[in-house]
Amino acid sequence: MKFKKEYIVLLLIIIGLSLYLAMRSRDRTHFELPQVATVDSKAIDRIVLKKGDSTIELTKKDDSWFVGPKAYPADGIKARNLVNAAADLKISALVSESGNYDRYDLTDDKKVNVRAFAGNDEQRNFDVGRGAPTNQHSFVRLGQDPRVYHARGRIHDTFDVTVDELRDETVLAFEKDDIVSVHIEKGAQQITLVKIETPAGQNPDNQQPAQASPQTQWQDSQGNAVDQSAVTRLLRDFALLKCSDYMQDDAKPALKDALWTVEFKTADKTHRVSVFARQSDDALEYPAVSSHSEYAFFLAKSKVENDQKQLDKLLNPEKKS
Repeated sequence: MKFKKEYIVLLLIIIGLSLYLAMRSRDRTHFELPQVATVDSKAIDRIVLKKGDSTIELTKKDDSWFVGPKAYPADGIKARNLVNAAADLKISALVSESGNYDRYDLTDDKKVNVRAFAGNDEQRNFDVGRGAPTNQHSFVRLGQDPRVYHARGRIHDTFDVTVDELRDETVLAFEKDDIVSVHIEKGAQQITLVKIETPAGQNPDNQQPAQASPQTQWQDSQGNAVDQSAVTRLLRDFALLKCSDYMQDDAKPALKDALWTVEFKTADKTHRVSVFARQSDDALEYPAVSSHSEYAFFLAKSKVENDQKQLDKLLNPEKKS
């Protein structure tokens, strides 16, 4: 009988300790994992990134983002990634309470401080360190909270960026189907190409069966057929042209005597790009300018030389490339 009473007492003690530890664990978890307030990403119109002595500011005007003190057009996708990563910040675990930040790259010289605003109201303020060994988290600190947490996602890759990396690299853009003529100049050579469309159901030469859909053919200004594939490649390559890098802001006026220029014309607009000689024989980029950008930029050597092959096919149809 005495054994049974001792057994019951022991069982009650075990149950009591289990309940205590469970409650303590829940309270500890709740305390250690702060609930990050929900933020509407659409409301964020400014983000400030500070790393060491460098500060980068992105600002939204109308539906476009601009970066840096000179308000360069920013890459819309990268800007939205920054906004979404700030708005969707999720804390998943407590990592450290020691105050030793060096191992997490959360020291003042290595961390990225992220602040997101909606108007004048600060919506987020947190520090981002390096990626965690899980490859699915990043180390963060929240505001004045001294503790280190895991945040979901590799957000350190998103926020640890430069102004140049955030700039919009698109330097020419148009709809291929809207182009009605193309003008090419290369040294003393030039040619104007015109798009001829045969309406559906019309027989262009009265010898073949009527076409079921509109047919497009490119001709020179004298009505001669040209290399259709070369025109198609030019339209494809320049419809969404991205640079490899931007030149210094004041570089554009100094660029003279283009190697070649191509103009793509719609019914009401002209899109133009000019390419200039490389700055040295071993340079891997060509300087260029376009009607889409107020800044001079670089295009990769391989791209420029491939485009030159298409230009030569059109300027010198009698020669085989």
